[in-house]
Amino acid sequence: MPEKIIKFLRRYLSPYFLPRHYLVRDIKKITRKYNFCGRILDVGCGSKPYQFLFKQADYQGIDFKNYSVNKDFIEGTPDYFFTDDYLKNLNLPFEPESFEAIVSFQVLEHHRNPAEMVAELYRITKKGGYLLISCPFLWPLHEEPSDYFRFSEHGLKELFKNYSVKILEIKKQGAIFSTASILFNEYLNNFAAGNKFNYFISLFIYPFFLFFQYLSFMLDKIFKSDKIFFNYLIVVQKLSE
Repeated sequence: MPEKIIKFLRRYLSPYFLPRHYLVRDIKKITRKYNFCGRILDVGCGSKPYQFLFKQADYQGIDFKNYSVNKDFIEGTPDYFFTDDYLKNLNLPFEPESFEAIVSFQVLEHHRNPAEMVAELYRITKKGGYLLISCPFLWPLHEEPSDYFRFSEHGLKELFKNYSVKILEIKKQGAIFSTASILFNEYLNNFAAGNKFNYFISLFIYPFFLFFQYLSFMLDKIFKSDKIFFNYLIVVQKLSE
């Protein structure tokens, strides 16, 4: 089977199609609106699933040497690796104001001290540059035990209150049906891992789940919610002091 078809099937039959769709859609809008260009660093880039959204920029990524790979969305490999003591001091191997923009997707919750991470991202961002960060709000535990936090918009604002920045946008992603779809997907994955019988039952349920996943995207447009959603995107600009 041609590689393009395999890639298409992996993406659109993936149980994580919905959260990825929301992220891709909103990242596209934000990067076009604020003209993300120049040297951009993706912190915690993994297999670079969002690299294709930054073709206009000098996009680079950093992660651990044993970074996690999402088999459904492989676009590349890290250009840099965290130092061995990164988790202890959170220092990134770059000079101050090295990048026009910093992006980090679904990584903030995996830091024991997210405030220190934000401080380091701020340090290496040029004046006038941007920080684009996504993080979960209502989301199952994942990549345990390194899953420490969930954030509200008030908590995100608190992380940036001591810096010379302007918060440009805080986007809420999804609504009640997409959130329910994501929670059910995680339950189904855990159920299937229990034993062979559970796995067989899950194979039978999975097509119905896929249908609900696509349906929930449509239902979100009808039953909008400002209180129940699964993810945040925050866009911050570093001001000239």
